Amino acid sequence: MNRIETLSARRDPKNLRRRHPLNEPLPATIRWVAKLPDEVRPIELLKSFPRIANALARVWNHPAECRSYMEDLIVDRRGNRSGFPVEVLENLLTLRDYYLGRYPKLPLPRDGLDS
Repeated sequence: MNRIETLSARRDPKNLRRRHPLNEPLPATIRWVAKLPDEVRPIELLKSFPRIANALARVWNHPAECRSYMEDLIVDRRGNRSGFPVEVLENLLTLRDYYLGRYPKLPLPRDGLDS
């Protein structure tokens, strides 16, 4: 391969994707997070796993895809994943509850005692 072919191959977006997967939040992802209520924003997910945040932002307006993707993230069907850090898992669970209309969570009853 000559020098021009080598340079051309380096600039090919397919080569860049394989070598260096995008591991930073996209502008659309930042806008998506900014639109969410403060208490639902997945800040730890965005910092620790920006590729996953990008994917969630991309499917957010597609209910079937979004529910399926969130479920795949939360439930280990293969049995060999190490799991997410607690803060990231909390972000995912909160996002799922918000998406499904179950957020905010109601406080637990206080053993039937009223103050």
